[in-house]
Parts: sequence; C-alpha cells; structure tokens
Amino acid sequence: MPWERAKPDIEALLGLLDRHGVRYVVTGSVAARLYGVPLEPGDLDVTPASDRENLDRLAAALEEVGADLDPEEPFGRWENGDDGERRWLAFEPTALERKAREEWRPRPDDPASFDHLVRTRFGALDVVPEIAGSYDDLRRRATAIEVKGRSVWIESIEDQLATLTIPLRPKDADRVRALRAIHRGYAHS
Repeated sequence: MPWERAKPDIEALLGLLDRHGVRYVVTGSVAARLYGVPLEPGDLDVTPASDRENLDRLAAALEEVGADLDPEEPFGRWENGDDGERRWLAFEPTALERKAREEWRPRPDDPASFDHLVRTRFGALDVVPEIAGSYDDLRRRATAIEVKGRSVWIESIEDQLATLTIPLRPKDADRVRALRAIHRGYAHS
C-alpha cells in the first residue's frame, strides 16, 4: 500500500512531545502559520535538543505513535555548496540501505538517525536535528507563543527567512513575502 502523507494534527503532535518532555523548536510551515502566514502545513517540523536524554524521550514519543518512514522516499542527503547554498544530492541506495530504511528506528545515541519525515497516527512529523542551526542556536532566537494553553517555542522569522531563501524555491516565494511583511510589522511596533 502506498505511503500517504497525512496532514498533521498539530495540537496532538505538540501534546505528544510535551507529554514526553521533549525539548524542541517548531520550524517550517507550522512556525510560519503561527506567525500569521496563511498556509496549510503538510507536516509539523521540529528541531529537537540533541542531548541523549532528550532523544530518548523523543524516541519514546515516536514509538508511541507508531512512527515509520516512507519506503519509496528518494534517498539523498543535504550538502553545503561552496556558495553557501544547501543542495539535496540524491543517490541510488544499496540493498542494505533499503533494508535499513524498512527497519528504521531512531537511535538516541545518533541524532542524525532522527532526521526523517515520519508518518504517525497524528499525521506527518518531520524531525530536523539541524536546519538554520542546532536546537541551541534556534532556541536562543526563538519566540515563545501560546498554542491552546501550551507554551511553544517557534523558530524566529529571521531563521525562517534564512532557511527559505538559500536557495529560494518558487514554492516558498509567497511564504517569504508574508514573513518579510510580518517582520517589518514587528520592526515598526
């Protein structure tokens, strides 16, 4: 059966992470939406703290919701180019790499093992151990907001713009314009 990406139940996913005591910063489209950008997120992106205890808690949360990977997702990795832009480099996997994906379970001793878009019973969750920076970098600049009675740290608009504009993908142009307008509004308040 093909793997379908279900829209995230943001409240349920945030509740799950909080119940397990996971420290994280919300990034991506959900962070933009929480700032007021009108869009419908396809997943919840989070950058977790990478210490072993936090990753143990995140692994337990992922296990609770039956997280698994898309077996058909293209294989690849991000690389930073000499010009500072990040590029996705696709590659043809070996049989061993395909088998490892099918049997994937995150390993708290390896933060990179969490770096996946996963399917959960609450929809799609994208765990991104490092994007515009590590958890510590993002958290220093993040904004705490109230979401249904829960305090949530969201990636700063500046960090969002840095991620979305290098490289600027056509699908992100509207979000970038909206975030810049919101940012200008904050600067003039």
